[in-house]
Amino acid sequence: MGSWFEAMRFQIPRWMSLVLIAVVAVFPIQNALSQEISQDEQGAGEVQLSVLNLGVGGMIRAGDWAGIQVQMLDQGSSQREVILRVTIRDSDGDDAQFDRVVSANPGLPQSFWLYCWVPFQFDQASFEIHAFEAQESGGSQDGQLGYRAGRLLGVASVYNPIMQDPWIALAGVVGTRQLGIDQYSTTIDGRTWRPLGHELIRVAPGLTTNSLPDRWQGLVTLDFLVWGSSTLREHDPSSLSPERARAIRNWVEQGGHLVIMMPPSDDPWFSGSHPLSSILPDVQRPSRSDGVDYESIRTLITESPDVPLPTNGTITSFTPSPDAEVGTALPILETVHGEVVAIRRLVGSGMVTVFGIDLGNGELRRLGLPDPESFWHRILGMRGDIQRPNEMTEQLLSDVRSRTILEFDNEISGEIAKTGRAIQGVFFGLVVFLIYWVLAGPGGFALLKSKKKSQHAWVGFVLMIAIFTSAAWLGALFLRPKKVDITHLTLLEQVYGQTQSRARSWMSVMLPSYGQSEISLPDPSESGVLATNRLSSLITPWQPSTTSASIVNGFPDNTGYRIESRSPESIRVPTRATVKDFRVDWGGVSDWSMPHPVIDTESFIEKPLILNGNEVSGELVHDLPGELTRVTFFIVSQQIPIRSSGQKLGSQMISRVTSWSPQFPGGGWGPGEVIEMLDYTKPTEPVRGKQPYFTSAVRLGVDSLSIQGSRGNTMNRLKAARLISQFDPPRYGSTNDPVGDRLAHRRQMHGWDLGMWFTQPCLIVMGELQTDAEELGPDGIPIPVYVDGKRVPASGKTLVTWIYPFPADPPPYSGVFDAEDDEEDETDD
Repeated sequence: MGSWFEAMRFQIPRWMSLVLIAVVAVFPIQNALSQEISQDEQGAGEVQLSVLNLGVGGMIRAGDWAGIQVQMLDQGSSQREVILRVTIRDSDGDDAQFDRVVSANPGLPQSFWLYCWVPFQFDQASFEIHAFEAQESGGSQDGQLGYRAGRLLGVASVYNPIMQDPWIALAGVVGTRQLGIDQYSTTIDGRTWRPLGHELIRVAPGLTTNSLPDRWQGLVTLDFLVWGSSTLREHDPSSLSPERARAIRNWVEQGGHLVIMMPPSDDPWFSGSHPLSSILPDVQRPSRSDGVDYESIRTLITESPDVPLPTNGTITSFTPSPDAEVGTALPILETVHGEVVAIRRLVGSGMVTVFGIDLGNGELRRLGLPDPESFWHRILGMRGDIQRPNEMTEQLLSDVRSRTILEFDNEISGEIAKTGRAIQGVFFGLVVFLIYWVLAGPGGFALLKSKKKSQHAWVGFVLMIAIFTSAAWLGALFLRPKKVDITHLTLLEQVYGQTQSRARSWMSVMLPSYGQSEISLPDPSESGVLATNRLSSLITPWQPSTTSASIVNGFPDNTGYRIESRSPESIRVPTRATVKDFRVDWGGVSDWSMPHPVIDTESFIEKPLILNGNEVSGELVHDLPGELTRVTFFIVSQQIPIRSSGQKLGSQMISRVTSWSPQFPGGGWGPGEVIEMLDYTKPTEPVRGKQPYFTSAVRLGVDSLSIQGSRGNTMNRLKAARLISQFDPPRYGSTNDPVGDRLAHRRQMHGWDLGMWFTQPCLIVMGELQTDAEELGPDGIPIPVYVDGKRVPASGKTLVTWIYPFPADPPPYSGVFDAEDDEEDETDD
C-alpha cells in the first residue's frame, strides 16, 4: 500500500529547497565565526590568574559546594573592576556562571575566593576561571552584581581536578600537626571506607588563617574543623580577617563543630583579642599547669596500659563563669581529680569545643598518640575501633577489602519529581501521534485511493499537518501548568534555647513561563534589622547523584545565567515552562513552631524537661502545620565511664543511648497536642529480643546490586543517614549477622550527622511531616522561598529534628566497665 510520501516524493516546492540550501550554507560560516572569536579571546592576557587552592586544603567533593582560591595579577595601567567567573554546566545544559566582582590593583598580586556547586558527575575536563573586564549594568537582567562581563582579560585552568568521592567525609586542621585525627583516614589498599567502621574521613592539614575561605559555603564540606596550633602568626586567631571569622561563625551556626586546642604557652584565645571570642565558651581565665605527668590522664590519651607517656606535659583546665548562661559553658571531659579539660558552647545548630590537653607534645606525636577511641571519639562523637594495618590479622585484612554497600540518601530526586504532569503530557502526545499516523499515513491514503482522489495527497497531507499541529498546540496549552509551585524534601533542625533553625531542602520548582524567573531566599523587600536577623543562606541548581555524566538531554537553546558566588541567596534562571531543581541551605527563624516544653500557667515560663537515668519527664507540645508521624526519641543519658588502663572501647558506643518509637493514640503527634514524655520513655515492661536501633538501622539502606527490596522508606533512610556515625561497626565472617559486612553510604547529607550530640546529655526528637500546597499554600515548606518576589504554594515531606540539651554531666571514671552501660531499649516500631 502506498502512502502520502509516495505521492509527494518529487513534489518538494522550489522555495523549500532554497531555504534548506541557505541554512546549510550559513551554518558553517556562523560556526567558523564563533571559533574565531573564541580563539581571539583566548589570546587575552592582561590579567594573570593562578589557582592557589581548589577546595579547603586542596580538597573538593563531588556533589557539594567548593571554594576556589585564585591569585590575580593585573598588568593594566589603572585600577578597574574585574569579574572572576567559574562556569558549571547544570542538568538542563545551561551554564551556571558563579561570579565575583573584585577591584584590581595593577602590579599587585591579590588573592580572592570564588565559590561554586560541583555536580556529582562533573563532566568538564577542567575548572576554568575567567577574568572579564566589568562593565556597569543598568538593568536587572544582568543579576544582582551591577556589572556585566566585557572583554576577556585572562584564564586559569585546573585540568583533571582530583575530587573526593561523594560518600567520603572531610575535616580540616589549622596547623601542621594532625593530633591523631588522621587515624580516621586509615584504610586498606585505597578502599574508601573505614575498615572497622563506615564513613571514611579525609583530613586537610596545614590550614592557616590566610588559606581559610571568606564565606561559609567554602566550609560546608567539612564535618569539623580542629584549630590545633595558635602560636605562630599564621595560626593566631587575631590574624583572622573579619570576613573569614564571619564565615567560621556562620558555618558553626549552620551545624559545624569547631574544636580548639589550647596552646602549651601563652593564651591567644581567652586573653587575647580576636574576632571569634563571641562564640567561645563562657569561662573564667583558664588555668594552665606545666610539668604534668600525663600518666594521670592516661585513659584520656591511650588504651595501652604500658606505653610510656610524657612526664613534663601541659594541661589547661576551665571553670565556667558564675553568670554563664545555659548552653554557653558545658563541661565535656574531666580528669580523675575533677579538673575540666574539655568545655563547650552551643552556637545555633553547631558547637565550639575547647580542650586543654597538649596533643601536639612531641613525645605523643612520636608514639602516634592520642588513640582516637580514648580522646577524639568522646569529643567528636565517633564510634568504631581504629586499627592500623600492622595491627590487623591476615583474616581481617582480607575481610575489610570487600563490603556490601547500602545507600541511604539516593532517592531524593524521586521524592521531588513531578512525574504526574509528565505522564499526562506523554500520554496525550502518544495519542495525538497515533491518530495523526493513521490519518496522515496509510489510513488517509487508503481513503483517498478508494475514492480515486490520490492526486490530492499533498493537499491532504498539509491539511493533516495543520489540524494536528493545532490540536497538539491547544492540548499543550491546556495541559501546561499555569501556576508556580514547589515540591520539596527538607531537613529541618532546631536546638532548644537557640533562636535560629537550619534547613537543607531539595526542591523541584515548576516555572510555567518562558524567559527568566528569579528564585530567592530572602524577602526582596527585607531590609535593615529584618535583613540582619537571619543567617546567610545558599541556593544552587541541583542534580541528583544518579544523573548521567554527559548532559545529552539539555535544551537546544542553552544559555548562561549568573550567580553571585559569595552570596548565592537568589538566582535568575532561564525558564522554559518546565521544572528546575535546586538545593537550599538555609538558616534563620522559621515560620514553623517547633516542639517546646509547655508553659507554666503561673510563672508563664516553659517548664524544663528532666533527665533521670534513661527516662525523660516533662510535657512537650508543638504547633507545626501538620501531624508529626513516625516519631523517634533518642535519649543520650551520659558518656559511658572512662575505662581503666588497658580496657578497650572496641565497637561500643561512647554514650548510654535509649531509643523509643512511641505509638500515639491518634497515630501521630498532632499540633497543639500535649504529651508527657515519661509516658513514652518509661518502659511498662522489659523489652527483650529486639535489636537496638543502631544495629537494625544499618539494614535500612538500599543495596543497588541486590534484587531484594530494601526495608523502610525514603524518610526512614534519611533519619538513619543522620546517625551513620553511631551505626554498629561491621562484624565480618557472619552471614546471619544484622550488620555483617554492610557499609553505610550517604552522599547528600554531609554536615548533618548527629554524632557530636552523642557526647553530651540530650533528647533528640525526630519525626516526619507531610504538607499539601492546597491546604497550606506557601506555608507548606519551612523555608521562605520567593519566586519573582512572591511566596508560592509548596508540597512535600520534612524530616523534623528537635534537640533538647540537658545540663552537662561529664563521664565518670570507673575501674570496671559494666556492659549494661551501653545497652539500648526500644519500643516497637
